[in-house]
Amino acid sequence: MGKLKRIVIFSAFLFSAALCFANQISFQIVQHDDSADNVTEDSMIIEDSVLNTFFEYGYIVTNSDAAISDSENQDEHLYKIGSGEAFNGFSDYFIQIKLYYERTDNTLSASSDLYKINFTIASAKSGVKIAEKTLENLKVDRTKKNNLAKISTDLVSQINKALKANKA
Repeated sequence: MGKLKRIVIFSAFLFSAALCFANQISFQIVQHDDSADNVTEDSMIIEDSVLNTFFEYGYIVTNSDAAISDSENQDEHLYKIGSGEAFNGFSDYFIQIKLYYERTDNTLSASSDLYKINFTIASAKSGVKIAEKTLENLKVDRTKKNNLAKISTDLVSQINKALKANKA
């Protein structure tokens, strides 16, 4: 009877472990903002919200340090660094999120306005790009406290759809 009990417990443990499997995602925030020398608070809010929302969706989430870029060459260099970190960290997917800011005459705050987000999803293991999408004409309302969090939640929703479409 003791042997049967151990087999049942071991089988239940294996079944439970199989249900607990989660994909691991590594992401990187790249900021394009000519008026800022450092990563801005807005970018950090989006990074934090993306991290938390992916976690709530059931993914294991890691991220590379947020960085500033001023060219496509630098974007590609940061992409290689981030995807290498994702590969070495045994992630399933690497996502580079580019945040584009601009300063106009209509900018009401001290920081530039977010107007476009671009993301690229790649397999961290093979390096093959799975999806790329741009979200444009973003309306950032600085009078509403959670507006950037909502934008990033919408961003994660778009990324999650792309991952699900590719059997993530």
